[in-house]
Amino acid sequence: MNNYKLIIMTDDRQVVLERILQVTRYRGFLINGINAQVNTGNQIATIELYVSSERPIELLIDQINKLIDIKGVKVDNKADNKGAQQHSA
Repeated sequence: MNNYKLIIMTDDRQVVLERILQVTRYRGFLINGINAQVNTGNQIATIELYVSSERPIELLIDQINKLIDIKGVKVDNKADNKGAQQHSA
């Protein structure tokens, strides 16, 4: 199973996190952990999402980018099994 760390920049809206989690589940990715922070100065939230799947990560990135209020999605290629386990919920 492949582990990934996504760094997602969004507008600070309450429903954004729910939409991201729903898309992640629908696309067949297992959520191993999550960390979210808001910069109150510019109202931009940064979400670190740790996921795993046998499916290509591009499937998930494309769908998250289609959501309203998403500013951008990056994959941190340094994510590994240890990183995903340390940040698990």
